[in-house]
Amino acid sequence: MRQTRPRPFPPRLRRAALATALALATLTAAAAVATPAHAVSSTATCPGVIVIGVRGTNEAAGTGGNTYQYASGGFGGRLNLTSSAVIETSYTARRVGLKYPATAIAPIYPISQGTGTDNLKSLVTSLGSTCSSATRFVLVGYSQGAHVIGDALASDSSKRIAAAYRSRIAAVVFFGDPTYRKGEPFNVGGATGTGTWPRAAGVLSEFNSRLRSYCYANDKWCQNASDPADVHGTKYQTSTVQTAAKNFILSKL
Repeated sequence: MRQTRPRPFPPRLRRAALATALALATLTAAAAVATPAHAVSSTATCPGVIVIGVRGTNEAAGTGGNTYQYASGGFGGRLNLTSSAVIETSYTARRVGLKYPATAIAPIYPISQGTGTDNLKSLVTSLGSTCSSATRFVLVGYSQGAHVIGDALASDSSKRIAAAYRSRIAAVVFFGDPTYRKGEPFNVGGATGTGTWPRAAGVLSEFNSRLRSYCYANDKWCQNASDPADVHGTKYQTSTVQTAAKNFILSKL
């Protein structure tokens, strides 16, 4: 079959097309200057913000990574919602899931939780020493994950993160913390009881303005209750709680 050679583009039309392209490029550039870029997640090792999620007991582990963090996943349902919301609205942020057992049996809870705190301290120390002070951290934990974070921050803990790196923690959020103590200024949710293993008063006071601990009546673990409505399992993934947590974190960045 005989091929038909394309006809040359007329000079007049070429000039018109070029003028149109230049005009569009100018308008696009002007719009980029006039309108702030919508924040997107970052894959950089040292972005402006690193969100570290510590999942709860028996929530699914992530995959890959190194000793202290997963390459993918490992957030659980509630922290996946929170961390995703933050990196979608915060400048140059990325998120990582802490690698630890998150079990109650095999290994038993104290060993799992202790391993989590050790790994969190090592992870923050490693990232803090690798990245400049321009990189800040957000810590978010559910259930056992909140216990893990609390032990890495509490003033009476032997596994406390060093002061140089604690100062770079911009915000902390707990959901259903089993070490919840009533009366602390960072508590949210109106719960009037204490958790299964309540902390001593004031040991997290360094974070009074940077921490929010969400706990609600009848929660099995943060209120040591019978939990007939499965508050611990359902409350913290509701849009009301998730939006409040996200807005608090963003207010600190």
